[in-house]
Amino acid sequence: MCYAIPGKIIEIKKNVAVLDYFGEKRNVLLDQDVKVGDYAYAQGGVLINVIEKAEAERVLIFWKEKFFELKEIDEKTSKVQEINASTKVLEILEKVNLSKELTKEDMMFLLKVEDSRELKLIYETANNVRQKEHDNACCVHGIIEFSNYCKNDCSYCGIRKSRNIQRYRMSVKEIVEVAKKAVSLGFKALVLQSGEDYWYDEEKLIEIVKKIRKLNVLIFLSIGVREKRIYEKLYQAGARGVLLRFETSDRELFERERPKTNFNKRISLIRDLKEMKYIIATGFLVGIGESEENIVNNILLTKELEPDMYSFGPFIPSGGSSKVEKDLIFKIIALSRFIDKKSKILVTSALETLDSNARKEGLMAGANSLMLNVTPKKYKELYNLYPGRKDEEVIKAVDETVDLLYSIGRAPTDLGI
Repeated sequence: MCYAIPGKIIEIKKNVAVLDYFGEKRNVLLDQDVKVGDYAYAQGGVLINVIEKAEAERVLIFWKEKFFELKEIDEKTSKVQEINASTKVLEILEKVNLSKELTKEDMMFLLKVEDSRELKLIYETANNVRQKEHDNACCVHGIIEFSNYCKNDCSYCGIRKSRNIQRYRMSVKEIVEVAKKAVSLGFKALVLQSGEDYWYDEEKLIEIVKKIRKLNVLIFLSIGVREKRIYEKLYQAGARGVLLRFETSDRELFERERPKTNFNKRISLIRDLKEMKYIIATGFLVGIGESEENIVNNILLTKELEPDMYSFGPFIPSGGSSKVEKDLIFKIIALSRFIDKKSKILVTSALETLDSNARKEGLMAGANSLMLNVTPKKYKELYNLYPGRKDEEVIKAVDETVDLLYSIGRAPTDLGI
């Protein structure tokens, strides 16, 4: 399966192109010269490459019927099935349906809901909002974990500096070869992730980005805090996205869990990256000692940063068992959908460690993006951010993801801007 469908350019407005997907329109940023009538792939709201008409038509022959079949499934599965909840929950969800702003008190109340019928209604409502705003579009990114070295010693992290684990670094050549394999499997967006490993200096990072960009994919960087000028050069080299979570909005908690790192510097960098025109994915970690009020503040800070994608996941201790209930993550997904209806919300790779069905449940609670690990097995086992996660061969994981997306009616059209 290709994790993108080619669209036809039907209009160009300055630096924005309008792509048509079987009658659906998506606005995407232009990153190269194009003309009306061209067929192109887009990811994350960015046009990444133009393809020949004959190639596009071959792909579209398959998708012509499948596209509308999936839309029909999504419309059925995103309906609110049963309204069974307390008056207070119904009042809050009515505000959501009327596009009224939720208060912090409303959000706190929904976070505390434990009744299974009320939770079902909350998730169904969030999924219904997702369907109305984005239809059945779902982004799928591949992630390459290329180094587990890190200069930081964050208490919650499985690859923190002080941990006695086997370390590895992939060479530039290895990283590019893994990217080529991912592209051959149909990936159109790749996340390059590592600890804050400064062995990969400016020169190496630019070389990696330039070589992978030639594969016609959207490149996300997840390499931590680097100097602004380095990110500027990486943008010039072809990187277009950055995944950088702030972890927590509570400064005291941040300083306790992330010694010798700076909260203000991290937030400032996220804002700077936004100004550089990077696609920003940000959010927080759940389960590091935050209160319910902290969680609400985390969601609100994520919205304030105006990211292109929300990213949050459970803290998984190095022992492998999480103290975070999966329903808390689903409630956070739903609340994020309620307060920012147009948001793109990621189901992180950490979520599936909680439960084999958690990835699907996250998508059904309002999320609309996925990440699949394409790191070679010999390295994946050493990148121990999330103990207990599945160790699947990439092709098997791709097949399972295709089955999952088809079962709930999601299609890989671009979400646009």
